[in-house]
Order: sequence, then C-alpha cells, then structure tokens
Amino acid sequence: MPCGYRVGLLRNQAHGPAGLQMRPYARTPHRIHTPGRCASTSQETLDMKIATLAPRLALCGLLGLCAAAPALAADDAFPSRPIHLIVPFSAGGQFDFLARLVAKPMSKNLGQSIIVENVGGAGGNVGGAKVAASKPDGYTLLEYGGNFAIAKYLSPGLSYDPVADLEPVGAISIAPHVILASKSLPAKTFKDMVAYAKANPGKLSYGSPGVGTSMHLTFEEVRKHFGFQATQIPYRGGSNMLNDLAGGQIGVGIVAVAPALPFIQSGKIRAMAVTGKERAPSLPDVPTISELGYQGFDSGSWAGIAVPKGTPQKIVDRLNQAINAALHDPEVLQRFHELSFQALPGTPEQFHKMIDEEAQRYGPVVKALHLVQK
Repeated sequence: MPCGYRVGLLRNQAHGPAGLQMRPYARTPHRIHTPGRCASTSQETLDMKIATLAPRLALCGLLGLCAAAPALAADDAFPSRPIHLIVPFSAGGQFDFLARLVAKPMSKNLGQSIIVENVGGAGGNVGGAKVAASKPDGYTLLEYGGNFAIAKYLSPGLSYDPVADLEPVGAISIAPHVILASKSLPAKTFKDMVAYAKANPGKLSYGSPGVGTSMHLTFEEVRKHFGFQATQIPYRGGSNMLNDLAGGQIGVGIVAVAPALPFIQSGKIRAMAVTGKERAPSLPDVPTISELGYQGFDSGSWAGIAVPKGTPQKIVDRLNQAINAALHDPEVLQRFHELSFQALPGTPEQFHKMIDEEAQRYGPVVKALHLVQK
C-alpha cells in the first residue's frame, strides 16, 4: 500500500469480521511523507493494527449473537415447563369435563403436563380476566366459550375485553342443547308444549343455567319464532335446574345434552327437542327444532382455547396443533359420541370466525331482552 493511505472501517457490510469492511480513504492533498519511512513499513504497521482489531470485532459479534440466542430459542423450546389451563367455571360442569378430557392427549402431544385449574365467578369473567392479564408466553390458557363472545353486550363495564384481549387458538367442540319437560307438565311433546303455552298465557316457566347463557338465548329465539310466552327462571348452573325439573318445581328446562342424559335415561324428565342441525347421537329419537318447523335452526354450546393477546404466532400454532391432535384421539372421539359432542378441529382463524358469528347472532338478542348489566 503506498505511503499516505489510511484504513477506513465501514459498518453494516457483509465482508470482514463482525460485519466490518476495510478500505482506503481517498487520497488527500496533504499526503504525509515521512523521511526514512517507506511503503513496506507502513504496510507492516497496518497489518499489526488489523491483527489486533479483528479478534476484538469478532468477539463483539459473538457476544451479540449469544445475547440474542435465548430469545431465539425460547419459541423453539416451547413448551419447556407445565402449562396451566384455566376453566372459568366451577368443577364438575360441562366445561370442566371437556378441559380434562382433552388435556390428557394435548399433554402427550406437547410433552409437558397440563394443569387444569378452575377459576369461576362473574359468568366466567374472573377466569377470563386472569388469563388476559397473564404473560403472553403460551403457558396460561383459557377454555373459551360463547359467553365470552357476548360478554361485552351483557357487561360493557368489564375491566378487560374478552375478544380484543385474548387470542383464539382453536375450537374444541360444540354440543346441542336439549329442551326438557318435567313429568308434571301436561304437554308430552314440543308441539304440545307450544299449544299449552298459547292456551295458558303466562303460566309456562322454563329454567336455564343462567341469564345470558347460550341456553337462555337459544330458548328465547325458539320462543319468539313459535310465538308463545314463557318466563325464564335462571339458575346458577345446570345441575340445580335439572334437580328442580326432575322434582316438578318447574315445567320446562333447557341445558346441554350431556348433563341431562342421566335424568332422561332414568325417566325422571322427558326430552322434547334438540337444538342442533342434526339429531343428537345419544338421543336419536328426539327431533330437532328444525324438524319441528324452525327451518335451518342450529344452536349449541361450544368451547375452545384462547391465550393472552400478543402470544407469538409460533406458540399459537403449536398449541393449535396439539388441540387438533387431541380431537383425533380415539378415546376423546368415543366420549364425544356418547355425549353428543361434535369435534371441531380447525385453525385459529376459523375459531376467530366462530367467535365473531356468535357475537353477531346473540348481541341483538341481548339488547332486545334488555339484559345489559350497567
């Protein structure tokens, strides 16, 4: 290199150690000439500087990669510890049953334990708020049902948004409701019940698992379509309602098929209609609402899994894969068939669409019934 050239270091280049490139600066009018110094001496000095600098630059680059490594590896290692699945209702109900049924094959697929935790209260919103406020790392899941899709209509003053603050991962299943009659009700069939209600305005009452539940809103859709009057008696869950129905304290009730089966099979209550688009496998002799005159009617209780907003997409996709694998497990499918659940394997986007459709369908019903809690 001729005397008078200097070494320049250019950042953000793809050549040389740690992204640095060496090049000479342009000649300047004030070239430096030192008597007795030659080009070879300058070259030796330059080589020594480069030899000293290069290892330092390489070390800086290595340290930068090491610092980034844990963040890069975090998603790839998921899950590396047990996962918590929050059920937003008390133990023993349909949601609890579903969570525990799918947790086992999901755990096997993920290679980590899934701890099912019941956090009930406020129509599911205590558990929902807890998950929404959790770290978005995939280790805290929420069993998500239709109650969350319409929560903003029922309770606009919630401390969180059950739709915007949670990320859909995947649906699990849907199950139809069944409209039931006590043995004390004069009506034996659904059509008999409608005729009885029309002939005796104000006398028919029906029980539901609670205000604003999918069962409550479904019965109101049916009642409005067939044009009869009935007064809702809300319960805190389906178990107490079924006991009162079996005891004759109320004449009619609506609940999911699964918890009603023991009462139906023992003859304590009668099944008059199911609300799905097809007959329930466990109740093949019970007609659908569509067959009875409400063409195309389809309603049921569905559940899926959601995570806090901001959870990395790779983790969402991994959890979705585990859900879908569980929904192809022979033991799960056998139990689903016995209890009239329909498996709903699919994508996060499909589950998101289901949530939106539920809100669009039942939001106006909530408003029409003046159920908004202020």
